[in-house]
Amino acid sequence: MSSRSWKQSRKSDTNNDKRWFHVKVNMDMKLTPWLAILILLASTAITFSKEVVHGFVGSNGIEPYSIVILIFALAYICISLDESGLLSYVAVHVTSRWGRNGRVLLLCFYALSTIMAVITNNDVVVLCLTPIICIFSDTTGADAEPFLIAMFIAANTASMALFIGNPTNIIVAEANDISFLSYSAWMGLPFLGAAVAGIAVLYLTSLRKIPQTIAIDMTIRPRDMLRKIRQAAIGAGILVSCLIALSVSSFFGVAVWIVTLPFGVAMLLVDSAIDIHTSRSTRTLSMIPEPVSVSEPDIQLHEFPAAPQLLAPSSVTAIAEPSDQPKSSGYCKTNLAKLLKRTFLSIIHTAEIRIPTVSAVLRRLPYGIIPFSLGMFIIVESLSQQGWTPRLAWVLKRMCSSPAAAVFIVGAITTLACNVLNNLPMSILFSRALQHPIFAQVDSSSRKGAMFALIIGSNVGANFTLVGSLAGLMFQGIASQKKREIGYFTFMRWCAPVMVAQLATACAILVAELAIVQQ
Repeated sequence: MSSRSWKQSRKSDTNNDKRWFHVKVNMDMKLTPWLAILILLASTAITFSKEVVHGFVGSNGIEPYSIVILIFALAYICISLDESGLLSYVAVHVTSRWGRNGRVLLLCFYALSTIMAVITNNDVVVLCLTPIICIFSDTTGADAEPFLIAMFIAANTASMALFIGNPTNIIVAEANDISFLSYSAWMGLPFLGAAVAGIAVLYLTSLRKIPQTIAIDMTIRPRDMLRKIRQAAIGAGILVSCLIALSVSSFFGVAVWIVTLPFGVAMLLVDSAIDIHTSRSTRTLSMIPEPVSVSEPDIQLHEFPAAPQLLAPSSVTAIAEPSDQPKSSGYCKTNLAKLLKRTFLSIIHTAEIRIPTVSAVLRRLPYGIIPFSLGMFIIVESLSQQGWTPRLAWVLKRMCSSPAAAVFIVGAITTLACNVLNNLPMSILFSRALQHPIFAQVDSSSRKGAMFALIIGSNVGANFTLVGSLAGLMFQGIASQKKREIGYFTFMRWCAPVMVAQLATACAILVAELAIVQQ
């Protein structure tokens, strides 16, 4: 082959390669359920009109869209509080006040994480405190591992205290029509018992890794953490009002997402109003001209060009004349794509300038929970349609011969299932099984015990491995970004003894509550 023909062939191959484009798709826990759904649809094992639609719309009291709305409304309020600096202010204040003694500081971080998880949720605590503990470790030289583990365990344990602490709580409570006050009354004591058992075991197992004295950097003041005082004060008021409204709504039978959504919208409007007012004030100040001292001889009229010379006639002609080169459809499509991309980036840039707080909060919202939760709802619906839910209900019925057996067996099974399925799909699957008519043959006390044991398992089970919950994967990712590598076996070595003690304590307290109520 001659050199010329080889070049022409090479050029033709290059032109053909341009017809193809590469799309990189990262398959993670958020998209994996949808890959399984596509395979099931392609194999005709499920149908779109039945399993997919029913999985999205919901049934038997489990409504995926309402759960997503509730999670995002609460997440916006909590993340907005974090953006205002209120949560960082509390964390730095605790560190500067009690941080000189390592063992006392471990207890303080555990208590702080517990309180924050009760009033917000476990994901917000992980997002807020993980980087703060890593920064604290960098400035003091103390090992961050025991403090990170204490924070994570406390967040997952305290998330069972209230209805809104974990999406799994919402799933089980909505499916079984449990009110906000009823949930809090039943889960308050198991939460306290699990929290005390957790810190006791963790304290004893981590004594050798905690320094007795820590040098604290006193130049970091808690007051400096409050970046937006007005938003912090208003946001705290909105969160407290939301919790009060949730407790009152249980008397009137109002859906929880209907109560929560207005408070999330109110927080969004408050952030937008304050951001727009602040940006206008900043823009007004920047438009005030600064006084410039210019001497009189420097201003000469003949130094400025005449108006007709600002744009030459030839350049006007060049602009008006169309180009002789023909524009192909591919060229126009490329220009349109570039124009749309520039427009989109311009809108984002303008939003970041005009409403920075809203933009920052929207970037941090847990969007991954939407495809993951909806995909798992559809898969669980498929399992139900294929007959797996009644089989699981039959197995649980055979095991739950008494309230005590129901609590301990369901608690243990769901804790282990968390670390196989992840706690969100596990809660969906077991909620369907506990609602099935086969399991309804069990006495009411055993059914109630199994239901609350499911909540205990879905929260405490996340303290066994990193795959037990989305918060665990998020925790590992943030720690890795801060150069704190916490592997799966390291995490299990820390958390397994704590999880066993918490599960046993919480289930024992729940059994005692059932016995007292039954009498």
